[in-house]
Formats: sequence, structure tokens, C-alpha cells
Amino acid sequence: MKLSHAKAIFIWGTVLSSVIFLALTYDSQRSFSKRTHEEKLDEHVAAGKWVWQKYNCNDCHTILGIGGYYAPDVTKVMSYRDADWVRRFLKDPPAVWPAERKMPVLNLKDQEIEDVIAFLTWVNGIDTNNWPPKPLAVASAAAPNPGEEIFKTQGCSACHTVGGIGGKIGPDLTHVGSRRSKEWIEEQLINPKSHDPNSIMPSFAKLPEKDREELADYLSGLK
Repeated sequence: MKLSHAKAIFIWGTVLSSVIFLALTYDSQRSFSKRTHEEKLDEHVAAGKWVWQKYNCNDCHTILGIGGYYAPDVTKVMSYRDADWVRRFLKDPPAVWPAERKMPVLNLKDQEIEDVIAFLTWVNGIDTNNWPPKPLAVASAAAPNPGEEIFKTQGCSACHTVGGIGGKIGPDLTHVGSRRSKEWIEEQLINPKSHDPNSIMPSFAKLPEKDREELADYLSGLK
């Protein structure tokens, strides 16, 4: 008995879909080593992954799409934080970032900290197709300017006060535009130690140039 036209379409559609699925799966498997920079996997990266699991970091943080959303996604954290800042933060989180949501002091050993940094650095290099995306600002007349959004998303208020809101570790920036030029602020963002060798402020040299310029525009406009 001949197959009905509809049944034939279903069967051939299933076969074609299966072939496409298998081809895409093969292509993905073939590209994994390149996209994940498999050659950079070493004992320190592996040890850092074990530290990450040992202290249940996924309970609060998301990495590669897995984990909680109580604390920041750290998939690309090494794109905007240098190793020195991460090292100081892991040693004493509240002192470096006294935010409302405080990360506990885990009393990590020095080697554990170095291994976590190695793990985060490796993850940062994975081709994730631009995931996670940057937060979208709401486009409206009342929306904060881009520099203010960057100030918030980079956690600057953990150390600096603007308009009575923020931390006290760094200088009050409410009127920083009255005493510092945009050029001075841009240099400070790239290399804080250029103005004060003892500065504990992290460098934002890894921020895209456009983001740094918008942040400097915002700060220099605070008068």
C-alpha cells in the first residue's frame, strides 16, 4: 500500500531534520576545543574549578549560564577586573566591595585564590557568542545617562558616594567635576596609581574605550 502524501512528507521531514541535527552536533563537537581554548587547560585551571565547587560558588554566582542570580555573573569578570583586584577581593570581600549584598569571607588559602583566578581567566577566554549580554538601559527621557549606568554596573558606588549614596572607601564624587578634568578622570580609570602610587582602586583599563569615555563624561559633569 502506498504511503499517503502527508505521511511521506512527515518521514522525509524527520530524516532531513535528523541529518541537519547530526551535522550541527558534529560541527559543535569539532569546534569545542578551539572555542574553549582547550590548550590552555592546565592543573591550575582544574584546581580552580574544584575550589569553585568546594565553596558552592554557584549558589550565588552564575558562570557559563549555570548558577544563582543573587550575585554578579562572573563568566566574563576577568574582562573588567584585573588579577590583583580579584586577589584582594577574594581575601577580604567586604573590605574591597562593601555592598549591601556581602560576599562571605571564605578564608581561602593563597594557592586556592591563584587557582580560582586561573579558572576565571580560562572561562573568560571561552567563545560564548557574546553571552552574557550587557544590561539593557531603558530608553526614555528620564533614563540615566550611559555613564551613570556604567557607574552602577561596575559597582563604583561600593567605594564612592554620589549625592549621599554609596561607600566611604574612596573619595566622595558628588562634585568631582569641579576639581578634576575629564582627562584626569580618564587617566585615573586606566591607571589609578599614576596619581597615587598607594591607590587601592582597581584599574578599568579593560573596559571598552567607549564605556570609559562615557563614565568620564558622567563623572566630569558632576559639579
